[in-house]
Formats: sequence, C-alpha cells, structure tokens
Amino acid sequence: SSGINAEYGGAQIRELNLTNCLRVGDTTLFRIAQRCHNLAYARFCYSEFVTDAGVELLANMQTLRSLDLSGCAVGDAGLASLGNNPNFRNISLSECNLITDVGIQKMTSRLLLLETLDISFCVNVTDYATKFLAFSCRELVRLNIAGCTQLTDTSVSYISGGCHYLSHLNLSNNLNITDKAVRFLRRGCKLLQRLNLQLCPKITYVAIQRLEGGGCKVSHSIDINALKLGPMLPLSRTHKRPMSVGYSIFPIPSHG
Repeated sequence: SSGINAEYGGAQIRELNLTNCLRVGDTTLFRIAQRCHNLAYARFCYSEFVTDAGVELLANMQTLRSLDLSGCAVGDAGLASLGNNPNFRNISLSECNLITDVGIQKMTSRLLLLETLDISFCVNVTDYATKFLAFSCRELVRLNIAGCTQLTDTSVSYISGGCHYLSHLNLSNNLNITDKAVRFLRRGCKLLQRLNLQLCPKITYVAIQRLEGGGCKVSHSIDINALKLGPMLPLSRTHKRPMSVGYSIFPIPSHG
C-alpha cells in the first residue's frame, strides 16, 4: 500500500495482485485508479467489499489490459462499465454470482478484442449470454465456462460458430453437456488444443477419442478401465469444485 499511497510510486506499478486481501474495497480501488496510471495487470480475487462502484473506476483506466475479479460482489452494472474500455484483453469473473445474461451481453458486445474470459461458476448465466459472447468476442483464445450449470449444448454450438481461434476451453462441471457439444467443437473450433470435460457425465469416451484424434488434448472423468468391465456407475454427487482444471485460464504474464 505504501507504493500506492506514495505521490509518485504508484505510477511505476504495472502489475498488482491483491488476492484474498479482505480489507480491499472500493476505496482502495479509488486510490489505485487515482495513482497507478500505468497499471496493466490487476487481481482483486475474493475481495468481498469490491462492488460495481469500484469496478467502474477500474474500467476508466485505459492502460489496464488484464483484470481478475473472481469472487467479488460484482454485478451487471460493473460488467457494463467494463464494456466501456475496449483495451481489455483478459477478464476473469469466476464465482461472481450476481452476474446475469444482461451483464455479459453489455460487456462482451463492446470488448471485440477480448482474448481470455473466465465466467466459471457464474450460476445465473445461460445459453443466451453465451450467444452474445461467442459472436461478439470472436478473437477469444481461452474461455472458461466450467460450473455454469444452466448451459447446454446450445452454448457450445454458439462457441463453435463464433470463436474459431479458440485454443483452450473449459466445460467441466456441466451436467447438460453431451456428445453433441463435442461434435460442434470438432466442426467449428479447428485450433482447439485443450478441452476440459471433467465431471460432464453425459460425455462418452467415443466422442472424446474422436476429438483427440484431431490433436486436441481432453481432460475427462471417464474411467477407461471400467468401460472394459461394464457400464459406468454414476458420478458421485458429493464432488466439489476441482482445485485444478488442468490449465490456467487467466495467466498474468511475468515481466522481467
């Protein structure tokens, strides 16, 4: 905080990580926006006092390229303000449970050059939101929609139709995703390198094999040995969110 409060020190900060800093709130963001004029990469994960008002201040920082607000009290108004800054390339909003389709639409309709988006475990997001992000953010390379439990194969059809540069996709923890989604990806996302299908019980191993045959590496929960013995047992309903999803969806580059 001394660097932020110093009269000139804040201007030298380009990367800031305040994850799990419980006292960080909108007042802190006001000071950062006021002093850190060269800030490019920022994380404020799980800061419960960060709200839409603080996000609006961050959205006005034209130097900001990457922003992680996972677990913050951010809603649709905050997303709308992020959409006013076309310079964003990476945004993470994982576990922001106040977000709805309206906010996703308002944000993504203007962030046409967005490359990485994480809205995992935003449980109010539906196929309607995916339609807008897929056909607005056509430059997306990485997308994480794990645990968005209302999504269906329709979302994947939108993604395969609009996001042709996608290389990393996380669909894990989605009970409604089926083999049809895999077929959509094979047709539309030719550059896909990594796909996470952990805890997607309606996906079959045959579909995964066909996708891997095209060069895509797939993470899944299927017990291959069990396939040789007989039908698979249902996945346990006691599963919680995996600590690791196989790849980082929101990398902040290090600067030497």
